[in-house]
Amino acid sequence: MLIRQATQHDIGRLVEIDRDAYGQTGADKNYFSKKINSFPQGVLVVEENKQVTGFIVFDMLSEGNIPEDFCDMHISEPIKGKWIYIAAFTTKTNYKDKESDSKLLLAAENVAKKLGCVESCVPLSIEHPYKNNGVFEFWEMNGYKKDGKIKWKVNEEEFVECWFYRKELT
Repeated sequence: MLIRQATQHDIGRLVEIDRDAYGQTGADKNYFSKKINSFPQGVLVVEENKQVTGFIVFDMLSEGNIPEDFCDMHISEPIKGKWIYIAAFTTKTNYKDKESDSKLLLAAENVAKKLGCVESCVPLSIEHPYKNNGVFEFWEMNGYKKDGKIKWKVNEEEFVECWFYRKELT
């Protein structure tokens, strides 16, 4: 297993993986291209036998900044300091291989810590399509705690109710 920063060359495979997992709501080429161009450290891939099998996408934010697609946010306390927001996490097993998936998450957290981040947060749909695979247990076993709810703005008309999980990066 190799974890590395994604390149433009990986985009087609990233789209394929996300669409296999989430159908037409999976991310498209424009999404991945924009993320790689704007913050390349925030897109990591996992390779097995020279084949990309998963990825994580995260954004880095400064204290007080909240992504524009977070609405109606109710959390126990404000996020303090620089932090990452995990926008996408998709692997070939979709949370079934918790050990391998944890390695990808840990790699992203290590990048974040090197960049001075003190917290990591992830919104997870209350009706997550992989809850039967243990999506919530995966994040909890990796030190994330449910800390409230947000509405995640998918587009101008659609909002998804999400649990807001967070972890202090020490």
